[in-house]
Amino acid sequence: MNMNRAWITRLPLGIIREVASETNIPWNLLAAIVQTESGGNPYAARFEPDYKYYFKVKEFAKQNQITDITETVLQKTSWGLCQLMGGLCRELGHTGSLLEVLDQELNLKLCSKHLVNLIKKHPERDAMLAAYNAGSPIKDLKTGKYRNQDYVDKVLGYFSELNETFGIKI
Repeated sequence: MNMNRAWITRLPLGIIREVASETNIPWNLLAAIVQTESGGNPYAARFEPDYKYYFKVKEFAKQNQITDITETVLQKTSWGLCQLMGGLCRELGHTGSLLEVLDQELNLKLCSKHLVNLIKKHPERDAMLAAYNAGSPIKDLKTGKYRNQDYVDKVLGYFSELNETFGIKI
């Protein structure tokens, strides 16, 4: 993959390791997801107009004193290091402003919680990664590869680079 591993120095590895240890998620897998999703940019945000999964929009709009439309837009936006969708953050229990999800520790904690849930549903690592990116692990019947195999391969490439850099044997 990328033999220049300067990207590793841009990741908040201390907080990634800390949060990962709280949920028993391998820190190097969480770090590989962060690199793939945001390149380590804690302020990354992207509106995703085709996102269709909302969670209690009216309730959260009222609670946060914003319009239903604003809450909908915020739920259709991916946030922070792990590019978590706002709607998913709501499902995972975040009730405050979705702008708070830009906080690195909160973002990583929500991501770890999501990964724990995904691992229960999809214990095979590649299937779990495909589901993280696309909602569910869907394979192409002809090739046997995930529809988002490029995403899975990219995460695994960064995972491998982290393992090599830190001398982790799998």
